[in-house]
Amino acid sequence: MTGSFLKELIDNERAADALPMRMVAAVVVIGALMLLLSTGIHSLLEKEENYAARAVISEIEAHAEQMSSKGAGSNITLDIDVPSNTELILGAIPDRETEWPSDARNYYFEINGKQTIGESAAYYSNSTLDGCFILSSGPHVITMESVRDQNGKIFIALSDKSQ
Repeated sequence: MTGSFLKELIDNERAADALPMRMVAAVVVIGALMLLLSTGIHSLLEKEENYAARAVISEIEAHAEQMSSKGAGSNITLDIDVPSNTELILGAIPDRETEWPSDARNYYFEINGKQTIGESAAYYSNSTLDGCFILSSGPHVITMESVRDQNGKIFIALSDKSQ
């Protein structure tokens, strides 16, 4: 009985006709799952980059607000690490970097072409007080100094000592 059952199982070709269709269905399902998984991972990575950029901005902001409220003459040096694919611009808003100092209380960061804008209590400038300050991705040692311009306004002048 066992031999005939085994012979009948081997000779039975009814399921063989549906095998290619099953393979196609399995490939489609696996492909859809991979697409969903990759989209989810990309979204998580993007959120992580955004969170890391906000943390860097938050650290700079906290010091800048304190320094600005104390007046001219404060100095501080910070070690920061700007996330990859990120650029921080302090003292400007997108596409208006040349209109400094009118936007000196603004900042933004750009991650993979997406921009996030914020407003500060402090006025930002580069070390020569003639424009905004830009940081590219990577580690930086920045110096922040509160200085008074010719009009009496307190600016946080930033310079990158790691360059």
